[in-house]
Amino acid sequence: MSAGLIDTHAHLDGSEFASDLDEVVRRAQQLHVSALISCGQDQATSVQTLALAGRFPGVVAPAVGVHPHFAKDAGDLLWLESLLDDPRVVAAGEMGLDYHYDFSPRARQREVFECQLELATARGLPAIVHCREAYDDVIALLRSYRGRGATVVVHCFTANYDVGKTLIDECGAFLGIGGAVTFKKATDLQDAVQRLPLERLVLETDCPYMTPVPHRGKRNEPAYLPLTCAALAALRGAPAEAIAEATTANALRLFPRLAASASAMQAQ
Repeated sequence: MSAGLIDTHAHLDGSEFASDLDEVVRRAQQLHVSALISCGQDQATSVQTLALAGRFPGVVAPAVGVHPHFAKDAGDLLWLESLLDDPRVVAAGEMGLDYHYDFSPRARQREVFECQLELATARGLPAIVHCREAYDDVIALLRSYRGRGATVVVHCFTANYDVGKTLIDECGAFLGIGGAVTFKKATDLQDAVQRLPLERLVLETDCPYMTPVPHRGKRNEPAYLPLTCAALAALRGAPAEAIAEATTANALRLFPRLAASASAMQAQ
């Protein structure tokens, strides 16, 4: 596959990559993963994503935000406003709602999620949204922000066609497709990605989590993104090259600063 892929959601700041991150990035580039978005989950990891962008310029792009697990400890978010003003930041997130674990009270999750949507929309930044067992509330909030110009991607999308269609049609969302699409039991997701519009799909690893087959049970990494691309291509009956080109074009539309950075690198 010669078309460059974009991993729209990774967590490269974790301890899982502490010993071999240079090799991880190198392997990804060798397999034509040309850009990676590393997403913060709280203040510390958001700062780390900015450091990674400096360490791997033109390859790793930072997103900063508060994951719903950490909403209870997020404070007043003044620190996040400052980080979002860094011109290297390509998105706000990871933000959203998680009603499966409920590590933060739901009311606080919603408060922090809405605050981040407000900050992102005010800056013209796309929002990277986490949703687990909370689609009704996420859809309601995203629907209300669509008219204000919010751009969003619901990452690690694993729901069915009807939910995906609602997110696209009513919220204007992009959907992040990751390793789950390779799982044998993910039949609802596999049906959905065959029928949903390709122009609204982007690829992600969510590494070090959500490792695709045949590497399930091992640490995920950006070099496995072509496996997800190939699975999506097989489900849609399309060449992998066409899926790579389409999803990369979608990612560059979704993340304008990433597109600007890519153009600048090509001009050098």
